[in-house]
Amino acid sequence: MEKFMLCTLMLFVMTRFVHVNGKILYLGSKCSQTRNTTGNYITIYQANLKTLLDSLANNSPLQGGFMNTTIGTGSNQVYGLAWCRADVSPTTCSKCLNETIRVPLRDCPDSKGLVIWSSLCSLRFSNESFFGELWNRSSSSGYGRHTLDEASVFSRGFSMMQALGRNVSNQALMFDTGVIDVGNDGKRYGLGQCSRDLSKFDCEKCLEKLLVIYQRFVLNRTGWEMLGVSCGLWYDDVKFYDNDSGLTT
Repeated sequence: MEKFMLCTLMLFVMTRFVHVNGKILYLGSKCSQTRNTTGNYITIYQANLKTLLDSLANNSPLQGGFMNTTIGTGSNQVYGLAWCRADVSPTTCSKCLNETIRVPLRDCPDSKGLVIWSSLCSLRFSNESFFGELWNRSSSSGYGRHTLDEASVFSRGFSMMQALGRNVSNQALMFDTGVIDVGNDGKRYGLGQCSRDLSKFDCEKCLEKLLVIYQRFVLNRTGWEMLGVSCGLWYDDVKFYDNDSGLTT
């Protein structure tokens, strides 16, 4: 996959590394403004957080690439959720999450909450329950150094992605792929996914918003990604997804 140029939407802390030859494209993160401030509390909460992050990284790949769980009790309780793109292997899912969990420990060591998303996985934790909640306050778009599609090809590709946006919520993994033949221009491949704790309504809403942003920033590129914490869309003129990943329910 070629190097991606990124467009960040809304304000969040961001660093980048490119998904080339098995590496992960880390797109963005946002730390909570609420921070741990007192001695014993910091120690207990941070210990619970580390246990939570390790559990998510180790167990999500074994549970179909999705997991939400809690560690601790009372004011020291921490809620966490992680998901990987459902076509990737358990090994790739584990690698992505293990790289991802380094970010909060490095960039937000005292924060009570964080959201982070990359090209292949997403992670969120908080001291308050958020399971089942749609998080769409920030997202990222990326596109490689691809050519531009003609209007007719663009229209067909966009229609396919709209159909994916409607169909994803009906799938067991909240994940679906599509492909269309555009004649002399080859084929266009699409993939859509939502975090599995979302309702069908919120999944469709999340993907619909990404498509609205797509029309503003990406336009008729032959390859692009629109990603957030709760959902993602991928599109390319070469097949990029794996139908035999090993991530199953």
